Amino acid sequence: MERQSGAFHWREPWSSGLLPGWNGQLFRVARLGLAILIVVGASMVIGVATGLISPSTSAAAPSSPVSEVLSYATTWRGSVDDPVITIGPGLPVKSSNYRGVVVGNTRYFYNLAPRQSYDPLARGEVTADQVQLVAVVGDLPNRVMVYALK
Repeated sequence: MERQSGAFHWREPWSSGLLPGWNGQLFRVARLGLAILIVVGASMVIGVATGLISPSTSAAAPSSPVSEVLSYATTWRGSVDDPVITIGPGLPVKSSNYRGVVVGNTRYFYNLAPRQSYDPLARGEVTADQVQLVAVVGDLPNRVMVYALK
């Protein structure tokens, strides 16, 4: 009579028929994916707990004029409200980005930096000293700066 060891022997699930249809490679990829998911989740929990990851902060909460300007900056409002104009040789630009948006008695401009923008500040027609910052909304690369001329 032969005595068998009482030690547990791990058998790969794909070789024992425990998971029919799963081959070894697929099972290893699934284990790796789960490990990556656990590491990313733990990193996010640590980042939030230590303050390294925090909600977006804005220079100003969107107010009525800012909300109106943001609606022009983030969407196209059609050819009546925001017609496309051509500047330079065949360069189409939303007129709101080039000429600004009038809300009440004030003309507001929006700057989309670091993305391409055609407002007076981006064109170099005015300097930072000549503008009144109204709001900075969002995080890079989708930040929108709303300003008026002094």
